[in-house]
Amino acid sequence: MPMEKCRKCGFHYIMAKLFSWNDNGTITMRNFPDMRTVIIESDFIDELFSRVEAQMGVSLRHIVFEAQVNASIRAVDTQLSRPLFRQGRRGSFKHIGAWVNSRIPIWSGMGYTRTVLYEPGKRYEAVVANPFSKELLGAIILGSFISLEKRPFTHSWRKVDGHEILVLEAAESRPEVSERLDIGFPPAKPGNLQLERCRACGTPAALSYLRWNEDQGIIIDSRRGVRVTFLDGYVPTLVIRELAEEIGEELLHPLVMEAEKDYTKAHVRSLGIADTAPRFYSWEERNAVYRQVMEMLPLWGQGNPVDFQHGNGWLRVTVENPYNDLLLAGRMAGVFEMVEGLEAEVSWERPDEATLTCSVAPQG
Repeated sequence: MPMEKCRKCGFHYIMAKLFSWNDNGTITMRNFPDMRTVIIESDFIDELFSRVEAQMGVSLRHIVFEAQVNASIRAVDTQLSRPLFRQGRRGSFKHIGAWVNSRIPIWSGMGYTRTVLYEPGKRYEAVVANPFSKELLGAIILGSFISLEKRPFTHSWRKVDGHEILVLEAAESRPEVSERLDIGFPPAKPGNLQLERCRACGTPAALSYLRWNEDQGIIIDSRRGVRVTFLDGYVPTLVIRELAEEIGEELLHPLVMEAEKDYTKAHVRSLGIADTAPRFYSWEERNAVYRQVMEMLPLWGQGNPVDFQHGNGWLRVTVENPYNDLLLAGRMAGVFEMVEGLEAEVSWERPDEATLTCSVAPQG
């Protein structure tokens, strides 16, 4: 079935109907306003895994798998608990639920999935291609079916004619894993952002650069040719937390910080917001660079930058409803290093549960 898109701005029609860009820096599902979504560069999670594995010398991708399964179960349970959606677990309606489960990764840019076999209560098989992260996408799909079927399933991968097939099979029980799911966002603060919106579909006009390719299950930021993904808002925090549980914050946090700084610099340079070569920036030029970086945050559901101040050699930013403290601190450190031409040292604090303040200065 061909993708329907907004005739005015080209935004994916279903995604425009599923999500709301709010005036407080968040993206949430229209029918489930407590379920927060963020947009991230698709390669970031796998890049982070690679950096951590290179540091430790062992594969760690399996660590977050069961935690992500649990989180996916909780997310789908929340949706199917509503009276309108409860029928999704009954009889032939399960096939509709299975179809939706196969389409959400495509619409969200997580990867291409196509059902090849579904025996309710027994077995599910799907082709999976171009996953943003094979481990996390597998966990998301597995958790969705455990919730849909209300019973345990196991998963495995096999190759058929060069295609990756995810196989889910009914099981007697699930592995004994931690239920560390206390990663929900605090109640969001209200905001007064004025986002220019498409008059036809209501999505931010500034996101008209997003291009969907449903045949591949990817979304491209056409300004830069970079793939992006819509994710449940807790996913980045879950990945970072589970890796920290395994290797410790003192080892993980510098790796996360460097990864985020690198992505920020590449992002800013590719958009022409800052020069590739270091140079002196006037106060007005610094202000323009910082402002453009702050304006990106609510468009990607990453928070509401309510204040930023800067001077020669320092930057202070306050973000309400932040999606992740460490990643936002890394973002601020990255843009500071570009503008100042100096290695950054960043600290952050929480004045209240829904507010983050980052302070950046030169190292030493």
